[in-house]
Parts: sequence; C-alpha cells; structure tokens
Amino acid sequence: MAPKKRASRAQKKGVADMAASPPPAHVDAMDTGSLKVESRGDGVVVVVECGPKKIEQMAALDIVQLNSLNLPLPLALKPGERGLGLGSELTRPLHGNALLEELSKMRQERFLTDLELACKSKAFDVHKLVISSVSQYFREILAKDPAMKRLELPSLSPLDPAAAEDLNLQTCVYVWNIAAAYGLLPVRDAARRYVLDNFVRFSETALFNQLTLEQIAAFLLDDSLVLPSEVVAFQLAMKWLDFDETRHPHAAELLAHVRFETIPASELVSQVQPVARMMLDPQCHRLLVDAMNYHLLPYQQNTLQSRRTQVRGGQPTLLTVGGRPSITERALSREVLWRDPREGGATWRHLSQLPAKSFNQCVAVMDGFLYVAGGEDQNDARNQAKHAVSTLSRYDPRFNTWLHLASMRQRRTHFSLAATGGRLFAIGGRNVEGLLATTESYLPSANAWQMRAPMEVPRCCHASATLPSGDILVSGGYINCAYSRSVACYSVASDSWSERPPLETPRGWHCSATLAGAVYVAGGSQLGAGGERVDVLSVEVFSPEAAGGEGGGGAWSRVAPLPLGVSTAGLSPLGDQLYLLGGWNEAEKRYKAAVQRYDPATDSWAATTEELPEPTVGVSCCTLTLPPRQAARRPQHRNTPQAAHQEPARVRSREGSANAPVIITT
Repeated sequence: MAPKKRASRAQKKGVADMAASPPPAHVDAMDTGSLKVESRGDGVVVVVECGPKKIEQMAALDIVQLNSLNLPLPLALKPGERGLGLGSELTRPLHGNALLEELSKMRQERFLTDLELACKSKAFDVHKLVISSVSQYFREILAKDPAMKRLELPSLSPLDPAAAEDLNLQTCVYVWNIAAAYGLLPVRDAARRYVLDNFVRFSETALFNQLTLEQIAAFLLDDSLVLPSEVVAFQLAMKWLDFDETRHPHAAELLAHVRFETIPASELVSQVQPVARMMLDPQCHRLLVDAMNYHLLPYQQNTLQSRRTQVRGGQPTLLTVGGRPSITERALSREVLWRDPREGGATWRHLSQLPAKSFNQCVAVMDGFLYVAGGEDQNDARNQAKHAVSTLSRYDPRFNTWLHLASMRQRRTHFSLAATGGRLFAIGGRNVEGLLATTESYLPSANAWQMRAPMEVPRCCHASATLPSGDILVSGGYINCAYSRSVACYSVASDSWSERPPLETPRGWHCSATLAGAVYVAGGSQLGAGGERVDVLSVEVFSPEAAGGEGGGGAWSRVAPLPLGVSTAGLSPLGDQLYLLGGWNEAEKRYKAAVQRYDPATDSWAATTEELPEPTVGVSCCTLTLPPRQAARRPQHRNTPQAAHQEPARVRSREGSANAPVIITT
C-alpha cells in the first residue's frame, strides 16, 4: 500500500477553517470519531475533520442546500486522492426554461453578448453560443470566423405589421408561431388576422387539419372570422371533426361555437339537419332544436339574444329611413339606405324597403332590430294629422326581413319613440283628434302595447332621448299653440313624469340623441320677431350629473352652433360623433341633403361634402349593426324601381299572436 502523502498547508488551513466555522442554525451536528457529521433534514453530510483524504461520502442535497453549507473545495487534488462525492443524481424539470429565461434577460441587459447583428435600421446584441445553437445559418457563418464581432444583414429589417403584406397560406401559421414565441405581438396579430380573413382558403391546406381543438374553437369563436355564411362555419367544423375519429367526442363542444341561430331556417333544414351527427348526437341535436325554436318564436327573439344570434363581423352603420324627397315631393319614400364609408368619401346605398311608404315616422334600435312606428302614409301638408298611422314594423338585418307587429293603441305622427328597459315607448304626438299627452309601451315578448302614465300636458313635434339611468328625457315641442322650452323626464321604474330644467331656446321639429352619457338637442325651428318660422342654430347638451337648476337634477349648456339650420331632420350617434342628416331649411325654404357631423372632442360641426342621394325632409336616422358587406352595391336612389339582381326584403305579417308567420315578397 502506498504511503500516505502529507496534505499541503493550504489544504489543512482550509479544512481547519471549515471545521472551526459554526454550522448554520438549521443544521444539527454530532461527532463520529475522527469525522464530524453534520446532518440536515433529508440528508447527511460527512465532512473530514483532519484532512480531505478522509472524505468518505456526502448525502444527496440539492444545490441550494449545498451552497448553504458554504463548504470550501480543496485547492488541488493529488493523484490517488478522492474528492467530494454525491450519492444521487440531481434533476430539475424546469431548468431548461429557467436557463432560456436567464439567457434572454442577459441579452436584453447586453451582459456577455459577443456579437452584433446589424440590419438596415437597427442592431441587435446577441450571444454567439445561443444564436448558433438555434440557427444553422448563423452557425455556418460563425464556424468560418469564430472571432467575428459584427455581422451585417442588409436584406433584413425589423418586423412589424407591414410584414403581413408578405404573408401567404403557406407561411401564415409559421410566422404566427415564431411571432408568438418571441413576443412579436404586432406580427402575431397580423398573422392571425390573415388567417381570419382567408379562413376558407386556409381550410383547403393541410395546416387546417393540423389545428388543435383549442385553435379551431378560437377561430370559430372570433367575431371577426370572415366567412361567406354561417353554413360554411358548420361545414368547416364538420370537416375538421371527420378528419380524425378521435375528435368525434368533441363534436358538441366545437359545434357550440357555430352560430346556428343566424342560419336561415330553410338552410337549417336543407344543409344542417341531413348531417347524421346533428340528429344522432343528443348534444348536437339540442343545438339544432334551439336554432329552429329561435326562428319559430319571433316575439321571443329579443329575450333569446346571445353571442350565437349575432352575425360575425357586424359593423355599426348609419341608416336613413323613409321621408319625403324633393325630386318626388308629392310621393313618400319607402327607402332604407345605409352609409358605406369604404370608398373614401361615404356612399349611400340601398339596404331595404319599408313595408309601406312613410313620412315623419319614428325609429328605434333595440336588441339588434330596427323598429319603425307611426308617421303618415300620405302627403298632405294641409292636414298631416289626418293621415297619422299606428303601425309598427321590425327589421332584422341578419336576414333582410320585416315583421309586422301589433299596432299602437293610438295613431301618432310628430311623436317620439324611445327604447329602454327592453321596451319601446311612444310619447305624445298628434292625430286627427288633436295633440296627445298619452304614453304607451310595447313589450316584444307579448307583442302588445300597454298604456302608461300620460304627460302633464299634450305636446307634439318634440324629441326624446334615453338617459344613462334608463329614463326618457323629452324636450321642447309644440304646447298650447306655441313652441316650448319645457323638458320632462319619464321614469320607467315608477311610471311617472317629472319636470327637468328647461331649454334655453324654445324649439320644435328638432332632434335629440344620447352620446357619451349626455343628451344633445339640435336643429328645429321657432317663431321669429315677426311671427315667422326661423331656424334654431343653437345646440344644447343636457348633463344629467350636473347640479340641478330650475326644475330639478341635471343642467343644460351650449355647444358649437349648427352651420346650417334644419327641421324634421335625422340625428344619430356613430362612434364618438353625431350625424345630422337632411331636413328643411327655413332661411332658404328648401329641402336639404346635407350631412353635418359634430365632434365633441373639438366642439365643432363639419359641413362635409358628403350628401344624401336626394334632399329629404321627415327622414329618420339611426345606427344599426349590419352584417359585413363583402362587395360594394350599386348606389340606389329613392323611389326608383329595384334592380332585378337585388335581394328582395321579406315581410312577415303577424298582427295577431295566433297567426302563423306569413312570408311576403315585396
């Protein structure tokens, strides 16, 4: 046996210092002969007291525990000597992720980076080791010149959404995954947008069938998914399910994202019902039954609205309804036009036709439907009240259909209509019997009108708007043979009326709309000093939270006046602005086609070059969410014969709840 070698003084000193050091408070120590054993919880450490050659074993401790012992390693190991030994293998499942995170952090801090990648407008500091391990391209370059400090890449530029211009069906998913992995959110969103916009073409590639359940479900759930129809969404979902039998148990889960309620009933019968799974799988069959019930119960649709009843990619759109155009002054209009902003300057296009010609009617939007009520069915300037009507119709933009609903209990023209709390409220107006103080409300689920508390005084030619609280604010109008400043508020909860601070300027035949919690009153006319009708140019805004003045809570203030005075015009918010359309100008005694836009941010009106197809009075205006228009339609003017290629609007006549819906082609 070889003689023992004497340990160096340095080694002895290191061990001696170690032995002299007190163990940590959480470490128990005990003597075992010539060894000093220090034990910790789940392991035992045997430390040689007299020299490193006596080290025999060390129990398995993790790195943190070993570091806490603060043991100095021998400065050098001589031949034949044994060093520290670990009795087990240490593993850490998340070590790879932690390593990558630290490397990324080091690169961001430019710590130990040793290569600069330079493109046209930006440079990136990286680690050669890391970049060569993930890219064969850089590995080959660095293999030729390991000492390289800077690499020019003139053909590259920083990634941004503009990279979407180079996307195609073969690269979109690859770019998406790369962008997601490296946190390039604008590029990731651009790639996702490309797939959503080209989903039908994407479904024809092999990548479509490789989507996971979560991925295809996310696509079908997305409101902005572009498809020719919802039937296509169903067909693509079935294509993905049938590609692999192991996907069949997830059929109901995936098909729940198909919006069957937006598929016409005829197509549910012809395209969906024949698919065996929709009849044999109880959960899938339930989806079909729910959709059919939705179509069979038109009066219940307001209460059945959900995400599955909304069209994909719907856009809030400005509409005009009815009115009396100047070109055909003696004829009333049935036209419903929509504003198409896609071609630079906005274009007004034909959307549908009213079930009957209408003038001075009122409109309201509720639960995604357009409601048109009352007005006059004949043009008789000498006795407008004589031709007042009580009709109510509902337009469904998803299917381009009209549904005749129960008529109001009283004929009304020059009245106001408001939607709040799931009901419609028709207020005041006049008919052949004179001015009205009555209020009645319509409940869709019952398809019936009910009389409510009347106003204190009869009024017509007023305007109303809904407050954030759900109450209805009625302003101005014609009361006791005079234009009025009076403002009244109807409480839906208590079915009662109360006074509010009056307008600064009396007016009638004006408009009112709610924008950002405030009620705006614009346009109208009043009597001048000589008793003649004059335009009211001032615009007033009611702030319900402001300190109350005369008449109770809230206060009125003025904003920028109108550049062009109009009466019997249409007013509606769109986005964060107000649009005032058409109307009668007293100063010029002329019909107007002007489109005036108000921006609260700048408190200014813009008399844009945009105009209605024809100067029109008695026109109604609203904002309704329409299905996306994939192709531009030819502009249609009022009261012109419909082109043969246009889809006719359908009207369902349903005056009595006991009658089945009748489809009428107009």
